[in-house]
Amino acid sequence: MRLYDDDTAARDDLLSVVMFDISQLRLGQKEIQIFTTNTETQDKLWVEFELEVSPQSSGVCLSNGVLLATPFSVLKANSNRLGAGLVDSSHYNINRDLETELSVQDSVDLDLKTEERPEQELAVRLDFDIPLAEKDFLEKRKVVVGQALHKLLELSSPLQTDRVPLVGVVCSGGGTRAMTAAFGSLKGLQTLGILEAVSYITGVSGATWAMSTLYEKPDWSQKDLAVVTEPIKKEMFGRYQSIFANEKHYYYKQEMEEKEADGLPVSLIDLWGLFIEHLIYGKKWDSTLSDQKRAVSEGQNPLPIYTAVNMKTCLKGGLKATEWCEFTPFEVGLLKYGAFVPTEDFGSEYFQGKQIKKLPETRLSFLIGIWSSAFSVSFTQLWSFVTGHTPSWNPIRETITDIDTDTEPATLDTFLIKPATMMSKVITEFFSSRPIVSQVYNFMHGLSLHWDYNKKSSFTDEKDTHPDAFPNQLTPGDPILDLVDSGLSCNIGFPPLLRPHRHMDLILSLNYSWDSDQFMVLKKTQQNCTDHRIPFPHIDFSRVEREPMKEVYVFEDENNPKAPIVVHFPLANLTFREFKAPGIKREGKDELKQGDLDVSTKDSPYRTKNMAYQPEDFQKLMDLTCYNVLNNRNTLLSALRRALQRERVHEDEDEHKHKDHCCS
Repeated sequence: MRLYDDDTAARDDLLSVVMFDISQLRLGQKEIQIFTTNTETQDKLWVEFELEVSPQSSGVCLSNGVLLATPFSVLKANSNRLGAGLVDSSHYNINRDLETELSVQDSVDLDLKTEERPEQELAVRLDFDIPLAEKDFLEKRKVVVGQALHKLLELSSPLQTDRVPLVGVVCSGGGTRAMTAAFGSLKGLQTLGILEAVSYITGVSGATWAMSTLYEKPDWSQKDLAVVTEPIKKEMFGRYQSIFANEKHYYYKQEMEEKEADGLPVSLIDLWGLFIEHLIYGKKWDSTLSDQKRAVSEGQNPLPIYTAVNMKTCLKGGLKATEWCEFTPFEVGLLKYGAFVPTEDFGSEYFQGKQIKKLPETRLSFLIGIWSSAFSVSFTQLWSFVTGHTPSWNPIRETITDIDTDTEPATLDTFLIKPATMMSKVITEFFSSRPIVSQVYNFMHGLSLHWDYNKKSSFTDEKDTHPDAFPNQLTPGDPILDLVDSGLSCNIGFPPLLRPHRHMDLILSLNYSWDSDQFMVLKKTQQNCTDHRIPFPHIDFSRVEREPMKEVYVFEDENNPKAPIVVHFPLANLTFREFKAPGIKREGKDELKQGDLDVSTKDSPYRTKNMAYQPEDFQKLMDLTCYNVLNNRNTLLSALRRALQRERVHEDEDEHKHKDHCCS
């Protein structure tokens, strides 16, 4: 039995699954069973059963024919009703390794024909390697990177493409703070000429807002970023105050109804995506992620990688796990399973590797909702942020527990707003005060795992309570992906770049998390790499934390050439207080005031709860993160030189060919 909540205007959310052996029931007797549906709150479900004899003796008779079904018959494409004359035919995709049965709900004669289909006909790409489109991009990008390094490092001769190091930038989450700070850091890298030496940029949560807007411009990295940042800086605060204007209510409802009419699942996260669309653009944003192929078609910009995680809960013990999902203009997929689909087909319905229903590509606004969907927050709180007072006419305010903003976890990087106002009933019912997920059709549904799947490094097999220990609970068995902000796993986008086939030499880590521990994202990353045997520099955090805070840190494992060099920029305001540019001191009260940024206390304007900044605060944060990059030019150039000199040791590609797939 599956228990759902009841939403009038949105897809009902699955709350719990109850397994009950009906063989325990006695014929002709009513029996009440009590099930615990939530172990934490001890919620109970009372169900009355009565087992009766069916009027038909041979199963369920169908007036218009017979019903054929596989065990996966919950999927419309794999159950079919045949006409009374049995003149129709049906096609079923059956995995021969699963001992799949074809059930007939009546006694009939069937003519069955079987045939094997080659693997290349699959619509899902099963491979841990990067796609051909990305390899083509890298060949073009290496030419750009080689020219940039020749100039930056003053090399005596041009670089051969096979000698060009792979450099990536990883940006953390942090809502509007992460977006604004990412603009500044990228501006600094562009000013130094280092941005042209970068091949990848990954983003989490709020950083994806910056990336999404930049990649609207096909040549953004060669242009002044002010073309993108100035309109946002000037207009975002005003738009923030009009999120719930009356005309916006109708627009939100209309857009979600249109998405539902297209056959795509509609969730609460879609509304959050529309809020971000309004904050950034102030109008409908028709772009899709696959449109960004224009921005990488000639290798003119780094390849963007956006992230989310699929939430998994083990029925035994309720332990939760996260599975990283990456989004590029070329494809979307789960790193753990080595399964990917073309970006324009993400969200369509699949079964056993076949596309059974093509659906329109999801708009970028809705994807941003997924990428930055960390938690919900009451509208009472948002309203007080905007107006400075709490509405007295809130009809359900007694049921809402406000988040303690002084102690809120760093993973609360963005919020879904819960209106508790006298809005239209439809919009109100779209919200929930609990953490929520975005539901998307699972492109891996119906695939099976090799019997030794848990021997792969991407699976956890040490704990018998971990979801990975239960094959029937793994993601290929789910019809729906439950995607959330990847900040709920780790608030910085290292995992995509640490895929073995990307062979990263140098990673620039830009951290804008609101952590009291500025190394928390690195600690989580290092632990994940240790657990899954992924090369990563060993960092002695006890030593680093004893030292005074720095603007930049360099971590390198000289004994492991497979581990990338990591250059880490924490969110810190140190020498910027006294210098307006590297080597140029501030003079006068006005210039000193410009350097007085609070990026660490509860009174800071850059706290996660603040979704928009005054233009001057927006500019000051951009200036700070830009300065921190510019002020450490020598450190960055030194890291680039070492990356160029590293021994090119890469894993044997044959180790990751089709024979090593987790899915089949």
